[in-house]
Amino acid sequence: MLFGSPPEKHMRKAVILNASGNELANQLWNYASIYAYTLERGLVLENPSFFEYGNYFTMPPPNIFFKLAFFLPFTDYTKRKQSFKRRLWRKFYRWYSKAITYAHKTAVITSDNKDKLPFYLAPTRENEKLSRLEQSADTIYFDGWLFRNPVGLQKYRKEITEYFKPRTDIEKAAETTIKNLRETFKNIIGVHIRQGDYATWRGGTYFIPQTRVREIMDEYLAITDKNASEACFVITSDGIIDTSLFNRLHISVSRKNAAHDLLLLSKTDIIIGSNSTFGAFASYYGNRAYAVMQKGPMDWNYYKDKKNYFENKYATFVYY
Repeated sequence: MLFGSPPEKHMRKAVILNASGNELANQLWNYASIYAYTLERGLVLENPSFFEYGNYFTMPPPNIFFKLAFFLPFTDYTKRKQSFKRRLWRKFYRWYSKAITYAHKTAVITSDNKDKLPFYLAPTRENEKLSRLEQSADTIYFDGWLFRNPVGLQKYRKEITEYFKPRTDIEKAAETTIKNLRETFKNIIGVHIRQGDYATWRGGTYFIPQTRVREIMDEYLAITDKNASEACFVITSDGIIDTSLFNRLHISVSRKNAAHDLLLLSKTDIIIGSNSTFGAFASYYGNRAYAVMQKGPMDWNYYKDKKNYFENKYATFVYY
């Protein structure tokens, strides 16, 4: 579909029109939640707004126009949203989304609200306005990044993990890394350290210095009675890792793209990470427990006996 051309007869669609310029993990939570909704309702889903990250995965672009003009230019592009290229293409896309919104304003549903609360979708919760659109619109346009569907994410886990399957080369690279590590180590612990904007965003409230990360890693080994010689910490980050801070520990630092790191974390035994949507989605995708790092004392008792994905009260950017 291009610039609002009518859908094929009897082909009911949902289109994620705008994800508010967020980066990979924020978009994935939104995207997966809407996908679960479309599975519940039997709709076809398109997501032109995923153009910056779509080539990391196997789902196809909406059409040839978006493939050539938006998706392909970002194949293996790793610079963050502040880069000139991302800002320029996002501006192009905003023009497109505004045109679609103007042309189909009665079929647009938005998650935006002044309190920044999540907009829950079926099967988690029914919404009167969305229910009316289901009856009247051939295509429903989703605008915003706060659509959430925790019940749907659990109900359709198998379908979602298959739909969000990374490219073969990305999957192979992550699997090879984990396979090689498991030949040497009994325990593989994923660690995600959010740096970048976290150093200053909201006064650095959610920034965990690498010195504190090291303390948390040592605490984890002690609290779980794991031998450091039998454990390897797989570290992913959007910044430079000072490996000297992790001496006497076995570490493997990933220096690949975000999709690879997400998949890599999902294949570890447990994920210890910053309070971010990234580590949380890796936890969901791989069905692994996720321990959120704290500046102050860790609530290790909260994570006792947790081995699989769960709705973590400390992951405050996911569940709201």
